[in-house]
Amino acid sequence: MIRTLIAVLSLASSISTQGSAVVLQYHHVDEGTPAITSITPTDFAAHLQHLDDENFSILPLDQITDTLKSGLELPGTAIAITFDDAYISIYTKAYPLLKSRNFPFTIFVTTNLVGSSKSYLDWQQLAEMADNGALVANHTKSHLHLLRSEPGKSDEEREQRIGEEISGAQLEIEKHLGKSPRLFAYPYGEYNQDILALVANLGYTGFGQQSGAMGADSNFLALPRFPLAGNYSELASFKTKVRTLPMPIRPTSIESLLEPGNLRPELVLSFTEGKWRTGELTCYGPGGKMDIEALDTTTFRVLPLEDVPVGRSRYNCTMPSSEQGRYYWYSQPWIRKKDDGSWYPEP
Repeated sequence: MIRTLIAVLSLASSISTQGSAVVLQYHHVDEGTPAITSITPTDFAAHLQHLDDENFSILPLDQITDTLKSGLELPGTAIAITFDDAYISIYTKAYPLLKSRNFPFTIFVTTNLVGSSKSYLDWQQLAEMADNGALVANHTKSHLHLLRSEPGKSDEEREQRIGEEISGAQLEIEKHLGKSPRLFAYPYGEYNQDILALVANLGYTGFGQQSGAMGADSNFLALPRFPLAGNYSELASFKTKVRTLPMPIRPTSIESLLEPGNLRPELVLSFTEGKWRTGELTCYGPGGKMDIEALDTTTFRVLPLEDVPVGRSRYNCTMPSSEQGRYYWYSQPWIRKKDDGSWYPEP
């Protein structure tokens, strides 16, 4: 069964660059660590040098979210730098480079891992960085898969456990560091509508791992970040990503966790009237460049070429803006279980 899912893109006649920001996501800054979550120190330094050379505004993540929620203006090239999981290389490799430039940054911490081995940061190191431009924020206690229930447990019990994981991590951070912003990063970038509602009830701003820029009309429970690791950390593509603009989305209920049999979810993009270069709208997904069907002058259906694979995947759509070298960017994440209904293993 093919289900059409609609993302309504509300584009004003001109999107102000002062109402948007790009959030960067890193894990390891090291060599010899898993490539899928690693950037080399040399490449990381090149990223920072480019931001410095081009006079990007590197701002604290909570300042960006608070500003956008308030409808106030940001600099035209606002950037936030984030790290997930509290790996030791954040302190040994990334922090000296960030500190030398006075760049603020955020570390989303899985608190059970802090001080658990030499591979992870300890609270003293986190406190030092917090005194020098770092925000330490919530990434649960144990980095669990939020969508997966324990054997024999109900969905209600799973949601209770999620609440305990998030609240427990927050208490631990505040116990050691005194304070922590209400910012939350979903482990593995996985969530569904029920989890978003839970995060909202707990009072957090949420961040995923789908790419794109964020704006005042973004979903503040599932904000995008650009993952920068492996092949996705190359400087040439980085230069494009940090200049992207958001395609603001009206409230929608697109479910990222696919139901059994819904293997080729369609995506419909509906733009308001404007002088947009919709003829250059391009989307990529499983199988490569996707076909786009114009339903009318402002509505376009993105047609999948292949089944969404088991695991996590995305449709990424871009469109040139009127400003040379800047693109609108929208990413829709999908999560598919195995055909027998069981969960996929992590690579």
